[in-house]
This record gives sequence, structure tokens and C-alpha cells, in this order.
Amino acid sequence: MSPTSLPPIIGGSSAMQRAVALLERFAPTSLPILLVGATGTGKELFARHIHYRSARRGEFVDVNCGAIPHEMAESLLFGHRKGAFTGAVESVTGQLELADRGTLFLDEVLHLAPATQVKLLRAIETGEVLPLGERRKRQVDFRILAAAQDDALQRVESGGFRRDLYQRLAGIVITLPPLAERPEDIVPLARFFAGMRHQLLGEGAEQLLREHAWPGNVRELRLAIERAGCLVEDGMLPARAIQDAIALGVLRSLRSERRLADRRRPAAERRQESRCSADAREVLTLCDAHGWDTDRVATILGIARSTVYSRLRRAGVSLRALRLSGLPS
Repeated sequence: MSPTSLPPIIGGSSAMQRAVALLERFAPTSLPILLVGATGTGKELFARHIHYRSARRGEFVDVNCGAIPHEMAESLLFGHRKGAFTGAVESVTGQLELADRGTLFLDEVLHLAPATQVKLLRAIETGEVLPLGERRKRQVDFRILAAAQDDALQRVESGGFRRDLYQRLAGIVITLPPLAERPEDIVPLARFFAGMRHQLLGEGAEQLLREHAWPGNVRELRLAIERAGCLVEDGMLPARAIQDAIALGVLRSLRSERRLADRRRPAAERRQESRCSADAREVLTLCDAHGWDTDRVATILGIARSTVYSRLRRAGVSLRALRLSGLPS
């Protein structure tokens, strides 16, 4: 993605204006920046804007730490030499080295395993990387940006993430508020997304958009406008199309399907499920509210992720079925 094709940051709310002001002030510096916010608030977009407003001429290297298997993290980040381990059939340049003279963006950085955290901290402090199987370190010059959910500080205080690494990443902390806390930005964002498809918001659409809670934040809003655009034949998005588009969202449709399936079950079975424990219902509510991010729900409740899974099972919810339906785990 080039600077000219980068989507703009839209937001007239005071919280977003503050975030943008911090971006403009510190993007040209070499300070590390930690972007904190819920899923869908635009952390990657902010990171790209920071990179293109900096003096860095290297690449913007984006790494989703939450999607890396722990056993592969060091190889991906630091690289490896051919034959360094079973299956290493060729040498691979690590992401830190690819970001030399550029920007390394570590999304969902709190998911890194402890051993990888130690090695990353050392690389940040020394500016050197040691690929697996190599004997000589390589000098690199990268600017580091990171992103985390809004429970980052709790993860650090609970020992789930190294405090010294957090301090290294949090040279500047920019907090991106959820869309529900900046309702004045909903309509301008919706107009922008509709305009990308050469469409307009019709009568009643703006009020309907303001009334929705948008738990999925800006990402949910963008997808809703895209779905609404597919439901109409012309360039106008009426309130009905917006309403139908919101209802077609994954979370809403899964809840509807569960209610329909519930009505079809025998009464005795429905009564048995109604006795589901309060803690299982609490997990269900939190999972629904936080995009089924089980790591985050476990952190909020102060329990192990395996306990989240067991409570979901008691509530009759299959994470495997949800993933097959396209819902993130």
C-alpha cells in the first residue's frame, strides 16, 4: 500500500483528535509507539500513517503476533539459516531484518511467548539480530510500532507480559477509543465508506447508524456499509438496507440461529440448558461483547483460557463450529 492509496483517518471527536495530534507530533521521531485499543478501532491504519509520516525509507513490515505459532515465532522474527532445524530447507530472512531502515509493526504483541519476548527485548536494546543457526549477529536499524488490546496494562501487571519489554515498546502510548465512545464519528465514517462505493446514505440511515452500539467498532461499520451496498440496486442506502446489513452480521446471525435451534429442541432439553451456571452465562456475554477473543475474556475474568473453553462447553457452545462459521476465535 502506497502513501497515496492509504485511507484517511476520519474522526472529529476530541478523543480521535488527540490521537491524531500525537500521531502527527511523534511520527517523525524515532520513538517506539504503542497503539492501544479494542479490535476494529484502526490500530493498523494508524501504524501505516505513522510510518509514512516518518523519515524512514525502508519497508513497513507488518507482523500479526497473534497468528504466529509459538514454535515458529523466533524463526519468523529473527530468521534462520538453512539446516538450522528440521525442515529448514533454505535460509530465511527474519522480519526484523526486513524492516531495516523501515518500520516493524507488531500487531497483537501481547501474544508473544516469554522466550520470544526476551530475544525481542535484546534486539531492540542492541539493534542486533541473531538468526537461528548463525554465529554472527547482524546490525539492523528499525523503528518499532506495536499494537495491543486495551487490557495491556493488566496483562503486564499480572505477569503475562514482560514489564521491561512493555516499557521499551511504550515510548509513546496512543489510545484509540471504541466507536461507541465517539458517536459523532459514526456518520462521517459511514459516509466515507459509502462514498468509496459511489453511494450515499438515504433517509433515516444516519439515525439508525447512530442508534447501533457497534461492538465491532470501525471494522464492523465498514462491513455493514459494504453489505448494505450489495443489497441495493442504485447509489442510495436507505435505512432498511442499513438495518438488514447490520442484521446480516456474523454475530447477529449466529445468535438468531441459536434461538431458532432452541425453539426446535424438546422442552426437557431446553429446561436443562436453562440451568446453565451463572459463570457460563458470564463467559458467553463477554465472548459476544469482545469478538470471541478467548484470551481477552480469560484476562478480564482472571482465569485460564482452558477454563473459558470448559464454561463455553457447559453453555452448549462449540468454538470449532463458530470458527467454521467464520467467527474469529
